[in-house]
Amino acid sequence: MKKQFLIIALFALSLTTSVSVNAQVQSVQEIENSIKNDGKYALLVQNSNHFMASVMTGEEYKNKSKAIQFEIVLIGKVVKDLATNKELAPLVEKAQKLGIRIVVCEFAMNKLGVKKSDYPSYVETTSNGFTYFFGLQENGFKTISL
Repeated sequence: MKKQFLIIALFALSLTTSVSVNAQVQSVQEIENSIKNDGKYALLVQNSNHFMASVMTGEEYKNKSKAIQFEIVLIGKVVKDLATNKELAPLVEKAQKLGIRIVVCEFAMNKLGVKKSDYPSYVETTSNGFTYFFGLQENGFKTISL
């Protein structure tokens, strides 16, 4: 009898103390507009298509605000593609003009037989792309790995 009373009391209490949960819904545009004018953003990229998309994204951000810091860190196959695929050269030039930093992993360069001299002088290198990327995170960059 006590159990039945307790169950009924809990049920009645739950009906009288309902909590309304209203999730704040933002539009896609509102979310996209939340990119900070002085933000720090970086992408870890492994293939040519993602490199192209990264430069395009960086261009969009830098056109929004020159104060935005935008970096692209290259690891894997794209390291060789950047040295050999002449179609990527205009993207590197565009990145340079916009102030987008491109950093290439020397570990991948060594594995893929690429030398620093194979890149335009604007392209920087790091001994380890992952270590550099973690350093960006430690320095407050918002990061995505593709």
